[in-house]
Amino acid sequence: MPSDSLLVYLLLLLLIHFTSGETEVKFSGQTEFVVNETSTTVIRLVIERTGKPANVTAIVSLYGEDTGDFFDTYAAAFIPDTETNRTVYISVCDDDLPEADETFTFYLTLPKPSAKIKLGSPKSVTVTVLSNDNAFGIISFNMSALITVNEPRGRNEFVPLTLIRERGTYGTVVITFEIKDGPNPAEEDLSPAKGNITFTPGRSKLIYNLTVLDDQIPENDELFVVHLRSVEGGAEINTTRNSVQINIKKNDSPVRFAQSTYMVPEEVEMLTIQVIRGKDDSGKLIGPDECEVSVSYTIITGNSTAHAQLNLDFLDLQPNTTIVFTPLVHEVYMKFKILDDAIPEIAETFQIMLLKDTLQGDAVLVNPSVVHVTIQPNDKPYGVLSINSILFTQTVIIDEDQISRFEGITIVRNGGTHGNVSVTWVITRNSSDLSPVTADLVPETGEIHFDQGQMLVTLSLTIIDDNIPEEAEPYLLKLLAHTIQGGAEVSEPSELLFYIQDSDDVYGVIKFYPLENQKIESNPTGRFLSLSFVREKGTVGNVQLVYTALYIPAGALDPERAKDGILNMSRNSILLFPEGKTHHTLSIPIRKDAFLQNGAHFLIQLEGVELVNRIPLVPSVSPRLGEIRNISLRITPDIANGEIGFISNLPIILSEPEDSPATLVSIALHRDGTDGQATVFWSLKPSGPNQKAVTQDDISPFNGSVVFLSGQSDTTINITIKADDVPEMNETVLLTLDRYCTLFSIHMYQLQYSIYA
Repeated sequence: MPSDSLLVYLLLLLLIHFTSGETEVKFSGQTEFVVNETSTTVIRLVIERTGKPANVTAIVSLYGEDTGDFFDTYAAAFIPDTETNRTVYISVCDDDLPEADETFTFYLTLPKPSAKIKLGSPKSVTVTVLSNDNAFGIISFNMSALITVNEPRGRNEFVPLTLIRERGTYGTVVITFEIKDGPNPAEEDLSPAKGNITFTPGRSKLIYNLTVLDDQIPENDELFVVHLRSVEGGAEINTTRNSVQINIKKNDSPVRFAQSTYMVPEEVEMLTIQVIRGKDDSGKLIGPDECEVSVSYTIITGNSTAHAQLNLDFLDLQPNTTIVFTPLVHEVYMKFKILDDAIPEIAETFQIMLLKDTLQGDAVLVNPSVVHVTIQPNDKPYGVLSINSILFTQTVIIDEDQISRFEGITIVRNGGTHGNVSVTWVITRNSSDLSPVTADLVPETGEIHFDQGQMLVTLSLTIIDDNIPEEAEPYLLKLLAHTIQGGAEVSEPSELLFYIQDSDDVYGVIKFYPLENQKIESNPTGRFLSLSFVREKGTVGNVQLVYTALYIPAGALDPERAKDGILNMSRNSILLFPEGKTHHTLSIPIRKDAFLQNGAHFLIQLEGVELVNRIPLVPSVSPRLGEIRNISLRITPDIANGEIGFISNLPIILSEPEDSPATLVSIALHRDGTDGQATVFWSLKPSGPNQKAVTQDDISPFNGSVVFLSGQSDTTINITIKADDVPEMNETVLLTLDRYCTLFSIHMYQLQYSIYA
């Protein structure tokens, strides 16, 4: 049958191949191995013989130095002619040496090469032994588990953390640490509170410095724990030594007065003021107290009748102006003698201030570090009523836009406080404005009542927010002496001038408006920077806007890069809004000879605004600038008139035409910006050793011009290369852009031509 004949034919061909061909030895099966270093790891290598049967001995050997990673680095395999393959086994040696990934190559060789037996492919295998025995190390602290440090004073101090990398030191290892478990957030006392520590390859020990911060906060002992949280790079963290405790000893003992105010009668004779060290507000000890602490003080008095005078109204009984806390002492008492006289007096005050710069020892000043002492009004049993003199130390100003209820005016009762007393008050305008006071605040009149023993009453006023732009308005508060009830008296000061500040932006808010009207314009008469401003809300008074307009070339929009000589104005300019004017449009001419670069910007910044023709009664809220203080206008190609040049300045190499009398060459020109028409004049100049040989018979024309129409960015220069029968050497000419007509600069102005002979 045909199929049986075909089978016989194929068997015959196969027999001829095996009996007449060469014998080939090679590896068979897997030739790339990735294994772990264990005592049971064995690599199975199969060696196969193909071709003509023959007795073959093959050698498997490790390439390179024997590193001790395998029990056997050499093996021989004998394949008799009756078999086709043999298997060789390579055992991995499990040592205790930290090692990174290692790749080894085993080669197959023949001990007795012959013409009939040869090596086939593949004839090598690779074995990669993965990293082992902690090749990348075990990370831990190598220091005391508890560190005690002092918080530095006036500086920062370092705490060194010593870390070691045991076993292997291969590769870069990054450890993440975090400081936790303190009584307060760690970042208040230590820096950084978390971060990374890096071991570079081969490094087994390093010191990482933490910073102890001088926070000037009274504290008892604080215990923080530095934890090694995680590690990257193949290493491990030793869980038995992965944390260190840092104890910051108690510090910054607080020094303060026991209370901030004392109000004493004139007949008290002796005033005792307590100064406390090392206790918080609840009386608990805090901070160190085992060392001496000292601080100086000063007495502050004024020159008005509302201020007590040293040696006239009181005496300082301290031997000097330094307060000393000896070790373990927490309270010191200051003594002052109040001098009793027969002169009727309103309340008189003086202050005692602890001076921070004089503090010595481990301590900080905390509030209250200033004591206000008031000697009560005296020699008037039912009291003397007056407006609180403290209000006259600065002008009383009410902001209508921010405050709806004002309680900043107080009436005091000096002298005695027996019985209930009252007095009527009234508020009037202190100007020519005839509108009622109640249009701006209520009530405009009322009665103040002092109960027995009461020394101070606050006046409560409701401020009307009417949304009407108004200038500052003055008001006069009067205590009406003839309305007094209860036997008291009215004394000076009995009148107070106060103001409601300008409101609702009465002098206006200046800003760019509308934003789309801020633009660069170009027309036959020239180029302009067109700006538009608006004065919103109030338009009272003349307002002066100070602004800058800068030209910044293409690149970073940085005012430091600004270039002068572009605008017909100085950098800083002033724009005046007359009273009543709400809009202002400004056209700033751009110099006719100015080059505007494509991609450059005009940066307009609003610097400030001020009222120029009137002085407000009190510092005004307006005029002010709007939220957008600067804008930038980008110069686009249709506005730019910057540069003209060749697209490429690489040399052009041409050959003299052979099949035609001449060849036309076009060289591309490009301009950056397309505003206006530009004419560029060019010329050819022979160059090189054969420059005298270049004539009109070789190339023409030798000069000319091209025109860029408005809006056109590209054109060409056309040059004719002529053929002749004259033997010539290579000739070189330079094409140069010589000059231009319009506002463009020339860049990349030379181009080299070489005509090869």
